[in-house]
Amino acid sequence: MLTVGIPRALSYYRYFPFFKTMLEGLGTKVVLSKPTGKRLVEDGVRYCVDDICVPVKLYYGHVLELKDIVDRLFLTRLVSVEKCDSDTYTCPKLIGLPDMIRSSIEGLPPIIEFVVDIQNRSIHSSARRLGEMLDTPPALTRKALSRAIDVQARYEGKLLGGLTPEDAMSAAFSGNGSSGGVRAGSGDGPAPGLNVALVGHEYLLHDHFISHNLPSRLSRLGSCVTYMTEVPPDVIEAELARYPEISWSYEKELLGSASYFLHREDIDGVMLVMCFACGPDSIVGEIIEREVRTESSPPLMTLVLDEHAGQAGVATRVEAFVDLIRRSRRKS
Repeated sequence: MLTVGIPRALSYYRYFPFFKTMLEGLGTKVVLSKPTGKRLVEDGVRYCVDDICVPVKLYYGHVLELKDIVDRLFLTRLVSVEKCDSDTYTCPKLIGLPDMIRSSIEGLPPIIEFVVDIQNRSIHSSARRLGEMLDTPPALTRKALSRAIDVQARYEGKLLGGLTPEDAMSAAFSGNGSSGGVRAGSGDGPAPGLNVALVGHEYLLHDHFISHNLPSRLSRLGSCVTYMTEVPPDVIEAELARYPEISWSYEKELLGSASYFLHREDIDGVMLVMCFACGPDSIVGEIIEREVRTESSPPLMTLVLDEHAGQAGVATRVEAFVDLIRRSRRKS
């Protein structure tokens, strides 16, 4: 059976249920790279240019993890991920990622490139192209696509229900209709007395190595975590009407969810998690700081992550932020 490798980074956290179900429906075996670790990060940093964001460096590391153990390598080109009246795009690095990988890593297996460009082509057309690359009969491709859409919809529903991507994937693949999984803040540690909203890209928040296991760290400090993936798309759109138009789809999600959380009375604090050297993130972060936060908003902290493995700095900032929230609650 043909093995197809999928890097456990970037689009994995958004579309893996769709990709896995689709590829398996086309008769392949999906091989996922291992969770991020120190050696993988070092490999990614070594092959990638210096002045690029850490999620792309991680992607390089995951590609290197797969390149010698699979028959094909599955890469995504995320151009536009929503259909709307104005032009919207993802980050230029996500658009050009397959080209960057091809040009800088030698000895790669044949690449299967899946294009997501909702503004100009449907997912159905990209799926048909995928079936053609794998010499699959059209009827089988249509069946696999229908199944993949159903699994992806279940996954997105689980995210809206408050599950982490890994728990949501398990529930979606099993077809479990219950909520399943464990929310951050419901495990070991003090009983949750605070509700902290985490605003950041899934590939940062839920890569436990690069985020220094941030959700669990907050849980151990007695915080229940609310993720931005719990904010429905229509709520984000309503919040965005308050602010200047943004052309980057994923940054629109950051802005809309941050606005929503910063205007909710049941949120005790908001952590904006960004990656170093990301231009779109830095711009949206300034908008949130200057135009979204008000005097009546809950405390807001911006946490910038990079490839450094030392946990002391992150731990100190998170602990100080939780202490700040507790003091502000006592004063109110």
